[in-house]
Amino acid sequence: MKENKFSNRLQEITIFFVTVIVSGVASMLYGQTIYDTIKLLICIVIASGTTIFVIETSKMEGTLLFGSEEHFHRFTLLYGVFLLSSVIFPLLPSGGWPFLVIYVSLMLFGNRLIAICSASTLLMISVMLTGTEEVTVFLLYFLCGVVGVILFSTLNENFKVGLPLLITLGMQFLCLCVQEVLMVNEAIHIQMFMFPMCNVMICLILLLIILKYFSFSIIYKTRDLYMDINDPECPLLVKLKEHSKEEYYHAIHTAYLCDRIAKKLDLDDAVAKAGGYYHKIGILKGESNWENAKLVLEEYQYPENVNRILKEYLDNNERIILKETVVLLIADTVISSITYLFQKDSKAQLDYDKLIQAVFKKKAESGLFNYSMISLGELEEMKKILSEEKLYYDFLR
Repeated sequence: MKENKFSNRLQEITIFFVTVIVSGVASMLYGQTIYDTIKLLICIVIASGTTIFVIETSKMEGTLLFGSEEHFHRFTLLYGVFLLSSVIFPLLPSGGWPFLVIYVSLMLFGNRLIAICSASTLLMISVMLTGTEEVTVFLLYFLCGVVGVILFSTLNENFKVGLPLLITLGMQFLCLCVQEVLMVNEAIHIQMFMFPMCNVMICLILLLIILKYFSFSIIYKTRDLYMDINDPECPLLVKLKEHSKEEYYHAIHTAYLCDRIAKKLDLDDAVAKAGGYYHKIGILKGESNWENAKLVLEEYQYPENVNRILKEYLDNNERIILKETVVLLIADTVISSITYLFQKDSKAQLDYDKLIQAVFKKKAESGLFNYSMISLGELEEMKKILSEEKLYYDFLR
């Protein structure tokens, strides 16, 4: 079930205050001075505040990865476990901290920026609780964590984790080995590599557990869901067909273009395709607008990502921000324009390149792209992709 705004705010407030309280209590339990405790708390307040700001911004912009906005409690619970772990780590040798797991896990259930901010906050807690302010340790785990976040954030429904695992674990082992060798003023011996090896093995086991859970709870579940709703014979689309064959086939053609464009631009093609299929679904309740579309989508419990795109597209009070919404806007306009011209003259020989250029020019001049995350390069690529579909447009006659 979709989480409401009150629940989201409560989780964010809880993350902030629990982080500050746990850090303060841990500092006192470790016997740190009042000066060190105050210094720790000031740093954690700033870092936690930044994390909460990034979380709130990500929710507003719809940039959480893998549909995490629908189940953000998973991130909150995971963060709580890692917070408790971060205050225990100082009892262990610094070479054995599995922070790579923390960075990657928080990214999987949030996004890149949230993971970097939140995991770095936890890393700061562990480092400052040691009482040594070991900058090298912080930089080492921060660097490995960021690399892990970047590599694992590229996962898609194919879920190929072999190469990201190999690169991140290999890099972590190398960095830890270098640190051990540089910090010990004696001849190199095999024992120096024991902690790095144990660290890598622990990270590997924990990452495999997290990735296994993630794949079954999100990747495959989401894949199956989108396979169902992006089926032209889906019950809701069948209802649309029974209500209006014209709108049904318009949705089919729009979804086709959305899918083609999104795949070429490396966007979320499943969400973009769903936007194409259901952007006219509001007519089942009367007029095709956001209010009616929302009623239908809530009745059938459609994913939040689909709702977000359609809200941006159909609600005149919303700014178009997501790239997938821009794809839907262009695809719908191109299909509508060509269909209209063929209805006037089914034998007309249209200049598709000229028509596509006119569509982009008109939309750009209207200011609809002003707040979107789409780049000029991606818009040009969209023009190219649409121009390559000339044979398909003949099906609209």
